[in-house]
Amino acid sequence: MTLRRTPLLFLLAAGLLNAHDLPDQPPSWTHYLRMGAAQEESSSGAMGFYRIKRIHGNTFHDLRVLGMHLQDATIATARYKSSQKFTSAPKFYRFTVMSLRHNSISDLKIRYHYNQGFGGFVFEKPTTHLTAEAALSYDMSDYLSDTRKTSYFKWGLFWDVDIGRNSLAFDFENFKQISDRESGEVDQSRFELSVELNIPIWKNVQLTVGYEEEFYNSEEIPNILFMYVSAGIKRPLALTF
Repeated sequence: MTLRRTPLLFLLAAGLLNAHDLPDQPPSWTHYLRMGAAQEESSSGAMGFYRIKRIHGNTFHDLRVLGMHLQDATIATARYKSSQKFTSAPKFYRFTVMSLRHNSISDLKIRYHYNQGFGGFVFEKPTTHLTAEAALSYDMSDYLSDTRKTSYFKWGLFWDVDIGRNSLAFDFENFKQISDRESGEVDQSRFELSVELNIPIWKNVQLTVGYEEEFYNSEEIPNILFMYVSAGIKRPLALTF
C-alpha cells in the first residue's frame, strides 16, 4: 500500500474508533442518511449523503460522505473532522480536518485538503451556538499525480440554531493562500459559504434544503455553486465499542 492512499483510508475509518474515552461515560453516536435532488448552475441530478458522528466527553468525531450525479457532471466529497476540548478551558478546542473532493465541472480530479488549528465558542446557549476557528492548511489539487502543495491561512465561523423543531446551520470559511505561486499559477484564495435548513417531517425523517458556493478571488477561476433538496433520517446508534 502506498503512502498516498493513507489519507483516503484514514477518512473512511480513523477517528470514529479513536478514543480518549472515559469509561464511566459511554459515547453518543448519531448517523444521518439522505437521498434527493441537486442543482448546479447548468445541470441537475441526484444526490446521496451519509454522516456518522461520535461525541464522547470532550471529544468529537465526524465523518461525512456526499455524492452527486448530475446530467453532465459528478461531484463527490469525503470529509473527516476530529476535535477535543481543553479540560481546563472547555470553551476552546483543537481540531483536525481532512477531506477529499472530486468535481468534474471544474476539472478537479481529486483534491486532498488538510487543516489543523484551534477553535472556540463565541457563545453557547441551549438552542444556538457560534464557534470561530483558525488554522494552517494545505491542499493538493491533483492528489493522484502531483505532489505540489498549496498552503493557506484559514479562518471560519460556524453557527447552528434551532428554530422551533427546525434547525439551521450556517458555515463560512476563508482560505488565504500564503505559499508562493509559480509563474503563471493562479491564486487559489477563496471563501466558502454553506447554509442548510432541516425540517422534521415524521419521527426520525426530515427534509433538508441546502446551498453551497465557493467564491474565488481570481477571476480566472469560476465560482462553484450547487443547491439540493433531500429527505432522510437522523437517528442515534447503539454502538458500544
